[in-house]
Amino acid sequence: MRRVLVTGATGFVGRAVLDALARDDVEVVALSRRPRPAAGAMLRWRAVDMLDAPALRGAVAAAACDTCIHLAWDVGPGYWTSAANLDWLAAGATLLRAFREAGGTRFVGAGTCAEHDWTGIGAAPVREDAPRRPATLYGAAKGALWDVAAAYAAETGMEATWGVVFHAIGPGERAGRLLPSIVAALDAGQEARCTAGTQVQDPIDVRDLGAAFARLAASPLQGRVNLGRGAPASVAEIARRVAARCGRPELLRLGALPARAGEPARLVPALARMRGELGFAPRHDLEDSIAAAIDWQRAQGADR
Repeated sequence: MRRVLVTGATGFVGRAVLDALARDDVEVVALSRRPRPAAGAMLRWRAVDMLDAPALRGAVAAAACDTCIHLAWDVGPGYWTSAANLDWLAAGATLLRAFREAGGTRFVGAGTCAEHDWTGIGAAPVREDAPRRPATLYGAAKGALWDVAAAYAAETGMEATWGVVFHAIGPGERAGRLLPSIVAALDAGQEARCTAGTQVQDPIDVRDLGAAFARLAASPLQGRVNLGRGAPASVAEIARRVAARCGRPELLRLGALPARAGEPARLVPALARMRGELGFAPRHDLEDSIAAAIDWQRAQGADR
């Protein structure tokens, strides 16, 4: 039976990965600073601060897993330029070595579209082998960890793959992101101020993203693999659908905020590897993702 180590297990993507792994016949060891009660006999939690290198090495050695899904990273406000990205790069390298030295054989990490050179992106979907010249410290640190993981895997005979996330949507998004911000404003009867939203993206439902990472962990696939829904939409279209679902479309204010500098007009992934080699197809459409996200957010408010 496989034993899978999951970092960042209480995060937006981590929770979805745990749900997906619960449907597989695997043992899971979940690492988090704030463990949750175990949901079943196949899941064990270990409390650890990923930035405490000795504690992390000890936790990974004790877990003795053959597969690792590494999701942990600080993506709080200001993460694009935060110096904390250097700490998370170091933590990822510590994890990688500790995992291999504990007998680990397959490493799966979460990458980002911010690793790519956004200045050269045109209308075509971004392939895994597109130029990687990140414009932010976040993208640089993520890309550096993948380069280290790939080189270390080649030296040690370990398998390594990198699930590249472009955009994600669905239940569990943190406050301050686009969809939660719109819902919070509209539910309070206030204007939802947004950019013009002309940029085109391909947000994958987080539940599908969790299933994709679980599939990557179980597969022999190596290298970079883009993960997306395969149904691009403009940010404005997404915002309009959210507002309509909330029943307050008249309060949506597109164009009230300036666009973020440097963001490409179209940023969508090429999904040939995901569809063909991994054999994975997302199940949730955009309307389903929006509905689930709104329901989840309102349930959290009702529980307070």
